[in-house]
Amino acid sequence: MKTATGTTLIAGTKIKMIECSLVPIKQYAGLYPTKKEKVRYGTYLSSSYPIKDYGKKRWIVAVNIAVNYKKYLKEGMTLEEIAEGCVNFLNTPPKSKYGKRRKRKPIYGPFEPQPYKIKIVNKQDKNFMQLLLIINEAKRKCFWGKGIRSLSKK
Repeated sequence: MKTATGTTLIAGTKIKMIECSLVPIKQYAGLYPTKKEKVRYGTYLSSSYPIKDYGKKRWIVAVNIAVNYKKYLKEGMTLEEIAEGCVNFLNTPPKSKYGKRRKRKPIYGPFEPQPYKIKIVNKQDKNFMQLLLIINEAKRKCFWGKGIRSLSKK
């Protein structure tokens, strides 16, 4: 349930929606660079994780998020709260240009509210957060690769 201040209530707690964007990741060209470089916004990971239904109904995507996290840390928020606010922002679908005729879906897919892992990365004088997010789709056009299918029965 959204409130007028941009705060979303999830299970009785207030999670602030933090505006952010995903950092594009270029395709690895190898020894022979191509003329067109494809850009996507994350990568499916093929490692095994101790998550219920991993490889069957849930997969992990590694994304880099451009957000001014230092500002929010000074306000007293933790890295987990900042990451949850960014995930909340990414999960909101864009407004429909057709009015209320059809329901829109989130651009990058429905991520689970809590990230699996959070890391601060500094590359080439750029600071961003690297998150491992849980998604329920094995293949999306905006991410490199595809989710591995688990054959083990647990």
